Amino acid sequence: MPLGDSATILVPVDVTADDRPARPLVDLCRSVDVVLLGYYPVPDQLAPAQLKQDHETDAQATLEETADRFRDNGIDVTDILVFTHDREDTIDRVANEYDCDAVLVLSETEHIEQILAPIRGDTNLERIVSLLEALMQTSDASATFFHSVAEDSDPSHGEFLVRGAADRLAEAGIDRDRIDWQLSEEESPHDEIVELGQAYDLLVLGETKPSLRDRILGAVPTRIVDEVDRPAFIVRDVE
Repeated sequence: MPLGDSATILVPVDVTADDRPARPLVDLCRSVDVVLLGYYPVPDQLAPAQLKQDHETDAQATLEETADRFRDNGIDVTDILVFTHDREDTIDRVANEYDCDAVLVLSETEHIEQILAPIRGDTNLERIVSLLEALMQTSDASATFFHSVAEDSDPSHGEFLVRGAADRLAEAGIDRDRIDWQLSEEESPHDEIVELGQAYDLLVLGETKPSLRDRILGAVPTRIVDEVDRPAFIVRDVE
């Protein structure tokens, strides 16, 4: 199912750190609804209730200040504060509970001019394209679809994928000059995406299987985001 203007994005924020969404990322979210998850990390040896009693007021104030960055842009925001032992588990649970379509992983950025969207295949492709459409309609950013052809695979199928994705964006009204695609036959798509991603301002990735936890913040997406050090939308596969 396409996301379109009805997309809901989960934005996790560590309320104990200077981990705030940069202005260009806030601007990009003008076409979507935001679930802002403020999480307070709790050490294993402490009970969440203990820290909550001492720090809830300050944590809530930090969360509200962050939510106002979105609301001041006319964005519909639901804010949630959680004291947790397990950040990843909390993010996965809230993403499910609020039926979020993607998770925004924050990183510093001064502008969003170029977006890289690595695609693995047909799975989740429609949702990745529709989120890109929503992001590009609220900005002047350009987007590049990237696909690495697996060994012993037909390169023409990979070209069909990236060309098709580019055509869908163009049919949705995005100027063709803002859309590009690349195809590669190198052996390590992970290394290629990391190297290529350095030249872009934002990544749009699809989640991976098999477990929900691994799909959103584990395995491939997190490795890439960590190594590229760019903000990223991880689009959930909730079909």
